[in-house]
Parts: sequence; structure tokens; C-alpha cells
Amino acid sequence: MAIVVFDIGKTNIKLSLVEAGEIRHTVSTPDRSLPAPPYPHIDEAGIWSFLLRGLKDLAAEAEITDIVVVAHGATAALVDAEGKLALPILDYEVPIEDSDYDRLASPFAETFSPAMAGGLNLGRQIHWLAQQYPNEFARVRYILPYPQYWSFRLSGIASSEVTYLGCHTGLWQPAAATFSGFVTRMGWRDLFPPLRRADEVLGNVLPEIRARTGLPADCRIRVGIHDSSASFLRHRLLRTSPFAVASTGTWVVCMAAGADVANLPAARSCLANVDVMGNPVPVSLFMGGREYSTLTEGANAAVAGVPDAAAVIDAGAMLVPPISDFGGPFVGKAHGGARGTGLRKQEQVVAQASLYLALMTDYCLDLIKATGPVVVEGSLIGNDLYLSALAALRRSADVFVSDDATGTISGAAQLAGQKIDGSSRTVTPLDLPMTQYRQRWREALPA
Repeated sequence: MAIVVFDIGKTNIKLSLVEAGEIRHTVSTPDRSLPAPPYPHIDEAGIWSFLLRGLKDLAAEAEITDIVVVAHGATAALVDAEGKLALPILDYEVPIEDSDYDRLASPFAETFSPAMAGGLNLGRQIHWLAQQYPNEFARVRYILPYPQYWSFRLSGIASSEVTYLGCHTGLWQPAAATFSGFVTRMGWRDLFPPLRRADEVLGNVLPEIRARTGLPADCRIRVGIHDSSASFLRHRLLRTSPFAVASTGTWVVCMAAGADVANLPAARSCLANVDVMGNPVPVSLFMGGREYSTLTEGANAAVAGVPDAAAVIDAGAMLVPPISDFGGPFVGKAHGGARGTGLRKQEQVVAQASLYLALMTDYCLDLIKATGPVVVEGSLIGNDLYLSALAALRRSADVFVSDDATGTISGAAQLAGQKIDGSSRTVTPLDLPMTQYRQRWREALPA
């Protein structure tokens, strides 16, 4: 049995063939946004072409039984009665000023959705589109969460799913497991297709897609899942609470199993995700992967070692958030930037950025009151300095690093009955005065 995971990240899009517990083959392409008109939007046609080409190549390699879609958050497709897009799919990084949404939105205590930059609140996106393009919005038959849009394109069957609706959308009540009062007030309830579990089979792949790709007639299309919830799934099934997962990519998403969402602070980029079983999960996040890439200009993390980190700490050099305007516990505050002695060597610049990521991850874990071991997975698992610094900061519990740089694929594969074998190792804490460095860094944080 072979399955395909269609993984739509904000930076890259991947198609992975999973067979016998291993990722056999992956093809990828950058995820790009198209400019206005009418506004910056997802290159839906380009993604579709990539998907069909990739499926054709992978179908020539193995008998594919299932396709599972996993996708980044804060994105939805508005489709009409014919299944066509009523409006282009908005890029969530577009600045949206919508004071009416702020007045109408359900409170944080109901949705655990903080006010976030751009279109990161999906409810804000949809409300803005409805106000700006009323004629087009009047044609909308379905509001499809992003993974479910692509599952719909493959199967012809519309669905909604809780891991996506429950992720800082403002559309869902995680504790009550129902749509928010905002959805009811806007009269949108009937625009959302029936709720289905992420692992449910919607149906078989459409005949016209079979003809173009060579997929077998009985290839099943699963409902699909939100990306950080996919990353969380494998650990949720294997570990006993409490524990935490730091899923790293464009975003660093910290999730605390066993913590109480009732303790989440508002206005700090804390929120409640919903896991596959429907349980609320405390979350804090920041755009760490994007920030790190900008700070280091794409330099390889391996260029920096312990002596470079020691030099940074000895110089009192540190990066104080917010570094960017997009996401994180300090969004909306004046930029902090570099403090202390300026760094000239590339190795020290990379070390400083790695220490910043560790400090921010540690801070986010504290915000959601995470206890127990921490598992790091995703794109930062190769950054040894980040990992060892985080282990030094979390000395009360072990930090493990997964061997899986694609936690989303492992989690998504389990929805179709494929278990990707993996392991983790305990991280050795960095033997430098990280506690004192953290204290100075926290004293420099915005109020």
C-alpha cells in the first residue's frame, strides 16, 4: 500500500510518496503569491498543475491507495455552486484593516483566537471579502478550509474539519466544539460543508483526474488536516501527557499537551488548536523560520558552533523581539532588534539568531504553561546550537529532537493507516550560562 501526502506549506509545497513506513519520493515547488488584481492571492492554478504533474509521476512508481492533504493555516477557498472559485484565494499576509470585524468577532474567551496580523484570523479574511466584494460573495455556496478545498478538487465532495476550523480562525469554539457566535451572527453557518473527521474517506478520485494522472479508480481521498495538528498527532498517540511539541518551519508552533486552555493569555499570540480527537490544545507561535532566514541571509546553521555562541553571550549581544511585524507574542510593539556589541563574523550572526530562536521557543512554552518533555521536529532539527540552547533553558525536563524534518507528513500519513517509523534523541544542553543570558534577554523585552 502506498499513499501520497500533499503538504502545502507557506514556503514550499510537497508531494510525498509514503510506502512501507518510509517516505520513498518527494517532489516540491515554492509556494508563491500572485499580485493584485484584485489582491495578492494564492497561485491556485499553479498549485493544481504541480499537483497533477506530481501525481502522474508518483502513480507511475507505485499503486497509490490514498491521498491526504495537509496545509498551513489561515486560508480558505470560497466556491460557487459549480465548484469554481467565486474569488481568488486570499494570501493571509495581506494587510487587512477591518474595524467592523473587531466589533463583531466573538471574544477570545469563546474562540481562543487572538487578534493577529494580516489575515491570520480566517474570520477577518472572510468578513473583509464579503464587505469588499458583495456580488461575488453572494455567489458563494461553500466556504472550504484550505486542506478541504484540495480534497474537494480531487474528490468532488465538500467537507469541513475541526483541526482547521479550530486554529485561530475566530470561527470555532474549541471548548464547546461548535461554530462561534460570530459565524451565526454573519449567517454563514450553512456555507460550511458537513463536518468530517480528518481521516474519513470522502470518496474516490474523480474520473477526469484519473485520466490525467494514471491513479487507480479506487484511490481514496481523505478529508485532510491542518499542518501543526498533523505534526502533533504522532506524539499525541505515542506519549503520555504532559509534554510539548515545537513544530518548526516558517512558523515555530509550540503546543502543550496536558495544559489548560483556560490559562491562555489574550493578545500574546496564544491560542487553542484542536487536535484530531477534538480536544483543545494550548498553542503559542512566532514566525521563527522566516525570521531566522532573514537574520542569517540563508546561511547554513552548521557554520556556527559553541565558541561562536560563547562570543555572543560574552559580548552581551542579543536579538530582542519583535524582529518582524508578523506574528508572535510581541506583535504590535516597537521593533527591538540587536542589542549589545555589534557582530561582524557570519558565524556569530548565525549563533545569535540561533540563540534568539531558543529564547523565543522557551518563552512561548512558558506562555502556554508547558510542562514535561519537549519534542522538536521540522526544519530546525539540523540546527544543533538552537537545540542545545533550548535544552539548557528547559533543564527541568528533557528536550528531544525528532529525526523527522517533515512532521506534517508523518502525521498526515497516519490518517491513511501508514505509520512512518521514526526515532528521537535526547539533546545535550549547551554548556554556557544560558540562564543568565535569558534573564538579561527577558529584562529587555517589551512590557
